[in-house]
Amino acid sequence: MKEKEEKKEYKIGLIVFAISAFICFIAVGYAAWTRVYEGKEENTIDTATLILILDESESDEISLINTVPVSDTKGLTFEPYSFKLKNSGTITAKYRLKIIDDEDKYITDECSDKKLDWSNIKYSFKKNNEVATVGMLSDIDGILDLGEIDSNEINDYSLILWIKSEATNEIMDQHFHGKIKVDAIQGNQDLDD
Repeated sequence: MKEKEEKKEYKIGLIVFAISAFICFIAVGYAAWTRVYEGKEENTIDTATLILILDESESDEISLINTVPVSDTKGLTFEPYSFKLKNSGTITAKYRLKIIDDEDKYITDECSDKKLDWSNIKYSFKKNNEVATVGMLSDIDGILDLGEIDSNEINDYSLILWIKSEATNEIMDQHFHGKIKVDAIQGNQDLDD
C-alpha cells in the first residue's frame, strides 16, 4: 500500500512539475515576443488655439420688413449693419464669412411662408477701409468674405441690404431675416471640406 501511495505522490509531483515547467515556458516565450522600446529622442507635440469671435453688438438684426424697391443710390444711404471678426487664438485662421437665412427668426415672426427671394436683394459690403462691394445677394450665395485672419487681428465690416429697384409686386409682404455665420478651419484643410 505504501508503494501505491509513493507512486501516486510521484505522479502528482510529476504533474505539478510539468505544469510548472509549462507555465515557465509560456512566460519566457511571452517575454521573448513582447518588448518594450524606449525612445531615445524627445517627442514634442505643439498645440495651438483657434478662437474666432464675431461681435455683432454694434447693430440691430439683419432684416428687410415692409420695405419697397429702391435705387442703388438710395440703398447705399441706409444705415449699415456693422460687426467685427476677431481672432483671439494663437494661430492664423482661414475663414468664410457668410450671411444665411435666420430660420429661428422666421419661426418667431411666423413668416416662414413669406421669405423674400435673394434674387431681389442687393447688398453693399465693406471690410476695414477697403472699397465696398455692391451686388446681388443671390450672385454670391451669401458669401461675403473669404480669407485668413492673423492671431489678435480684428476685421471691421459693414453690410447694407435693400430691395432692387427692378423688383415687381411679387415682393409685397415678403420678409428677409438674416444672420452672419463664420466657418473657420486650421491646418491644410479647405473651407469646402
